[in-house]
Parts: sequence; C-alpha cells; structure tokens
Amino acid sequence: MDYAESRSYIKAARTFGIRLGLERMQALLDLLGHPEAGLRVIHVAGTNGKGSTSSYCASILAASGAKVGLYTSPYIERFTERIRIIAGLDGLDQLAVNEASGEIGPDDFARIMTRIRLAVETMLKNGVEHPTEFELITAAAFIYFQQQSCDWVVLETGLGGRLDSTNVITKPERVILTAIGYDHMDRLGDTLPAIAAEKAGIIKPGCPVFLYDPVAANPDHAAEAAAARQVFTDRCRELAAPLTVLHPAQIEHIDYQLSGQTFSYKGKTCKTRLLGLFQPLNAALAIEALLDLVPPEAICAGIALARWPARLEVFPGRPLVLVDGAHNPQGTKALGDALDQLVPGQPVVFVVGLLADKDYPAMLDALWRGRAFTVCAVFCVTPDNSRALPADRLAETILELKNRSDYGYNISDMIHSYADPLQGLSQALVLAAEEQATVCAFGSLYLVGHFRSRIRQHLSLDREDPLS
Repeated sequence: MDYAESRSYIKAARTFGIRLGLERMQALLDLLGHPEAGLRVIHVAGTNGKGSTSSYCASILAASGAKVGLYTSPYIERFTERIRIIAGLDGLDQLAVNEASGEIGPDDFARIMTRIRLAVETMLKNGVEHPTEFELITAAAFIYFQQQSCDWVVLETGLGGRLDSTNVITKPERVILTAIGYDHMDRLGDTLPAIAAEKAGIIKPGCPVFLYDPVAANPDHAAEAAAARQVFTDRCRELAAPLTVLHPAQIEHIDYQLSGQTFSYKGKTCKTRLLGLFQPLNAALAIEALLDLVPPEAICAGIALARWPARLEVFPGRPLVLVDGAHNPQGTKALGDALDQLVPGQPVVFVVGLLADKDYPAMLDALWRGRAFTVCAVFCVTPDNSRALPADRLAETILELKNRSDYGYNISDMIHSYADPLQGLSQALVLAAEEQATVCAFGSLYLVGHFRSRIRQHLSLDREDPLS
C-alpha cells in the first residue's frame, strides 16, 4: 500500500467502532513478533492532562539526550502527529521551528501498515475479530519505535486503561495517572471509583506510580474522589508498586502571563509555555517520575521546551485568539479559571463546538458561572463528527442557561449558530476585532485543530482588512 491506501485502510476499520479489550491486540502482536516487548515505556493515563504530561515527559527525556518515541491521540491537524520521535536536544530545537518535525513519514507508515494488513488477514483466517482503528495505529507505533531504536517511549492511553490497546505493555518503567474526572462514563463507569479502577489497570507489579490526587482534581466531589484515591492506593499495595501522590499545594506559582508561567517544585524553578492553570501540576508529575532517570539540568530545560498545541494555545494579534481542546466539565472549568486571570474584566467572544454525548450543560456552567470576564458573544458551530451536537441545539441550551437567574452568567444576547465551523469562526474574528475582544475557541480537539490554520491565516492578514 502507498500512504493514501494505508490511510483508507485505517479509516475502513472505523466501522468496527470502539471495542475495549486486549484479545485482538495480543493476537496481532503475536503475528508481528511483539515489537512492544523491548521498549522502555513511560505509560500515561488520566481523564485530563495526559497528553500534556506525556509531552513534558518526552521533552525532559529528549533534553537528557535520549531518542524518544511519543504516542498520543487524537491528532490535531495531521494524522502523523500521533507517532513522533524527538531525537535529543536537536530534535527539540527542530520541533520549536517546525511542529511537524519528527512525525512518522508517509512512506514509513505505509510500509508498516502493509505489514500489519498481512497480519490482520492471517488473524481473520484464524477466526479472530478484525482489530479496531486504534489497535492498528497502536501496533504501527510499536513497530516504528522498535525499528527506530528509541531509547524511551512515552505512551498515552486512548480510553481508560485496563482494556486499552496500549495496556499490552507488561513492564513499564513508570506509570503516571493524571487528573481523573467524569468522562466516557458509558464505557468506564459513572462514578469516580469505577473510572479509577479502569485507569488503575495499567499499574504493573513493582512499577513506580505517580498520581495527581483525585480529591484535588475533584473538589466538588470530595467523597467520591477520596474513594477513587483509595482504589489507586489499594491497587498499588496489591502489586507492591511504589505510589507517589502529588498535590497542588506542593507547587509554588511564581508568574502567570500570556507568554507562559513560572512555577517552583521541590526547589526547581521552571517555566512552561503551556497556560492551563493545572500545567505546573502536570509538569510536576513528569518531573517526579523522571527525577532519578535524567541529569538535573534536563528537567527545567525539557519543561521549557515542551509543546502541546490546541491546549490553551495563544495566537497573538488583533484580535488575540486562544484555542483550547476543553471537552468535559473539568476541562472547561480550568479554561474559565485561566481566562479569569488572563483577561479579567475584558470581553471575550466564544466559538464553541461540542459533541452530543458529552455533558455539555455542565461544561458551559463550569466555564461561565460567576466569571470575571464578560461573554461578549457566542458563536455555536457544528463539528464535523458523527457525534456532533448541532449548533442550533447548542445555542438553545446556552439561551436556556442564560435565562436562569440563579446561574449568574455575564452573557450578552449575541448567541449565533453556524453549521459551518469556519464560517462561525470567521464571523467571530470579525466581531472580536470590532469590539476589541479576545476570541476563545474551544471544544472538540478535531474542531479546534481545524481552526488553527484558519486562525494563522487570518492573523497574517492586514488587521484592517475584512476576512474574505
């Protein structure tokens, strides 16, 4: 297969849906010679923050001179983002000027997928179910990282942990568990302890575990969160896995502005360009997990060089634009908290596109209730996704919430809906320039990824010219 054919083959596997379980993955890896077996893996799971924590880990390891494979999902703009190699400090420098640097090449991907397709044909002959899309991509990542002789692999789970395709890793070097919250409850359970049990499934005997305290991540659900923390504690005790629990109180916040934030953890003062208020905690998880594996100077160097697009990403210009992939209530609350500090008392134009299977009323409430900024206007759009929430239905929900006097939203009457996401974004950019407001686009990661190139195009134009 060439690259186009391999992508078509991957897309065709979507018809099998999301099916948790390891049987298909194990059967596929048996036929592929277990490329994952020799990899040194940092395994990362969680509801929020697992991608940025993975990026911090990969960046720190690369700053130490290591060749690092990074596997993440979903992609933002390019499919090949999901499988990347950062080769030492040179790799980090290249990534700073070209965000596509280190991504798997189309020819390599096509070659690997051709090999995988042959293995799948044998599976089917043996009566084994066809692998899912995520299983195929995960297998491709394992093969690529093995072939490229990576020193380390940072592996982000796709969904949950216990039955996630990445959990074929039997001896990770470290397990990191970021903030857990209420998401994917149809598959992972509808309580925090149930969700924690699924995430805890990646913990292996004797492997050091680093956990963001669930109580700190869920202050409004303290009793459930405490029970979830006990799930992790019990699992670690059962497997003799050393557990380190991190708390926000351990971090000193020094400076916070649009260019980045500075914090101190265990005597190390680091700067990160990532603006989420929880990012110092994600960075601290990476620091704690890698402290005894890298030279001291690699820690803050790696934190400073870490990049993670579409997570409260800043696009300077007129108007100022912020893009964030917040897609659950925990994420939108964090976004609102950040906006309170970044643009207090200022007008904000929101562009919102959400999925129908999310708790979107809770997401909007967490974002807008009792905020210091003013919601100048809201442009609702429909993401290009089979699970998309129609823009007009989202607009109706916002209007209903706005009209509830007990909610205390500071929202104007300008609530618009556009089926075409780029049209909604374009109108928002024009209005924000007229009103001297900030634009904040958030929601589905695929949607905000779609926005990034349009925003870059707009901000490179003469600011006085209207959008074409």
